[in-house]
Amino acid sequence: MAPGNFPRAFLFPEIDRNHVKFARYIAAPVIVVVVWLLASHAFGERLVPPPGRVVVELTDMAGTAQLWRHLSLTVFRGTAGLALATLMAIVIGVPCGLLPRVMHALSPLVTAVQVCPPIIWISLLLVWVGLGTAVPILVVVVAVFPVLFLSIAHAVMSLNRELFEMASIYHVPPKRVLTGIIIPGVAQHALGAFSFALGITWKVTATAEFFGAESGVGARLYWAYRNLDMSRLFAWAIVLVIIGMALEMGLIHPLRDSLQPASAEPSDA
Repeated sequence: MAPGNFPRAFLFPEIDRNHVKFARYIAAPVIVVVVWLLASHAFGERLVPPPGRVVVELTDMAGTAQLWRHLSLTVFRGTAGLALATLMAIVIGVPCGLLPRVMHALSPLVTAVQVCPPIIWISLLLVWVGLGTAVPILVVVVAVFPVLFLSIAHAVMSLNRELFEMASIYHVPPKRVLTGIIIPGVAQHALGAFSFALGITWKVTATAEFFGAESGVGARLYWAYRNLDMSRLFAWAIVLVIIGMALEMGLIHPLRDSLQPASAEPSDA
């Protein structure tokens, strides 16, 4: 061993690394609670209820069917909207990627849909279909479809055209072309777009429920705001944060990690 080249385990014991890792995870929640307590003291408990009161409210909600019913509705609406948008993006995006002229013709329309803020679609859908489950689902569709469509279509356009020519010459069945050429070539781009769409789905769902539904977590936030029930407002907000963190840690991070190229092993030389 070269002089001065001490083993890493000697310089940084495992117990110290574990302590640092634990401190890194616990620091953010501690800071949030401290700032929350200071805000409650500064602005008054009527405007900013203390964490203990909100935890009690959240515990009471968890003991009833109300929380789980509204939470399941929000998850269902977000999942349904994302699934429908993904299906539409695949069905429309693959042919558009194979036909560049069609893609160029549709791109301005898709871009126009993409730049419209969700509140525009919420307003229109409230007039067209009224309050209900349709509003959150359709708002999620129009919010995430452009990202998925453009990603899939551009990925198909970037595929090697010689592969399609060879498949045509050797009369490869369309099903084999789809599973052997298109899907492997599009999968990585589609997963990247899907992870992004998944990240914004729950936010769009809650926003659409706030304005355009009578049930769901977003609607409960609206009624807590209307009644100036700050403890319940904070409790439902925490539910939304938990949903977002669960999606981020449980689905989005693993999807993004799967897209990262494997790092090369260091050489022993």
